[in-house]
Amino acid sequence: MIKLFYSLIFLLTFLLFACENEKEESSIFIPFENSITNEFEENYDEIISDYKNYSIVDEKNYSLEKVDLNTTFENPWAIEFIDDNQAIITEKKGRLVYVDFENNTWKNIQHNIPSVLVGQGGLLDILNHEDFLYVSFSKKNENNDYTTAIGRGKLSDDYKNLYNFEIIFEAQPYFKESVHFGSRIVIHDNHLYASIGERGKGKVGQELDSHAGSIIRINLDGTVPDNPFNEQTNLKEIFMIGVRNPQGMTKDNDGNLLITNHGAKGGDFIGFITSGGNYGWNKIGWGGKNYSGTSIGDGESFSSEFNMPLLSWVPSIAPSDLIVYEGDEFSNWSGDILVTSLKYKLLLKLELEKGKISNEEIIFKDKIGRLRDVEVNSKGEIFLITDEKKSEIWKLISKE
Repeated sequence: MIKLFYSLIFLLTFLLFACENEKEESSIFIPFENSITNEFEENYDEIISDYKNYSIVDEKNYSLEKVDLNTTFENPWAIEFIDDNQAIITEKKGRLVYVDFENNTWKNIQHNIPSVLVGQGGLLDILNHEDFLYVSFSKKNENNDYTTAIGRGKLSDDYKNLYNFEIIFEAQPYFKESVHFGSRIVIHDNHLYASIGERGKGKVGQELDSHAGSIIRINLDGTVPDNPFNEQTNLKEIFMIGVRNPQGMTKDNDGNLLITNHGAKGGDFIGFITSGGNYGWNKIGWGGKNYSGTSIGDGESFSSEFNMPLLSWVPSIAPSDLIVYEGDEFSNWSGDILVTSLKYKLLLKLELEKGKISNEEIIFKDKIGRLRDVEVNSKGEIFLITDEKKSEIWKLISKE
């Protein structure tokens, strides 16, 4: 009986120890956070993308036509429609141009926007909304430092003047560097969102005492709404951080905002804007390296600590603007994302399905130059401008 009692005690002790050991092994080898990381890492290969592997849209399906205006544009940066027959174009050097597509005419718009042409900066994006024309531009201070600024004014009825111009935002601080200004602007739910580059300063993308390397959100008059970092910084316009040089921004059919972002040597990406999000620059490089060939940050391409792009191009394609297509001209492209590429002179079409890129195609390559901006009118006709000394406006229409 005593032997049986001790045998039972031994057996219970062994089982209890075994169960405790099993719990310890579970917590060591498959903890909750590691299971997320493993799932995240399995998606790495799906994120890295090479445009050379994309299929090409049959040229028989479209026609690419030059708009005959009897003029050219010097390094234009943005095209914005007023309606189907009228648009406004910015040139980096500061020219603001009104275009009448119905009569194939144009005229300069007089303005007092204090933009300065320096490096990658100048007169940049424009957005026509209700009674105002919103503009992003690079600005110089009395110390010859530069920043990205946003202002708005009103167009005269004859489109000859932009008047009552006021600056509603200036990124802080100013920097000597003349690169990575961003900058695209989008209005959504009565807020203005703008992309601000990290000005070549790298680590500032992770710092909340600088607007550089962030997405900002302000009210349409420049006042500041309740943003996610309000309790952590005096720069309360900051909505998202960790970007390098985002030169494209748009809104999808569900009201989600997307950006394109320039990586370094590889790692250009497209991704969603999220409140309080962080894309990780320059702790990670989205598959790219520094131009010197050294690793970015700790050498990790991605991290579960940061937002995940939808797609990251390696090698870099130098993406500029993007737009979610809607229109009757190419009805089977509805909901697809069009992306312009400066480096490889591409117009790409990406199919977005359930928050993921499901297919990639090249619409055309090497036909009209370095593609800077893309816009679509209400008919679904696609308009493009290129970043060239003698740039023209091009229209893409269907042959079907």
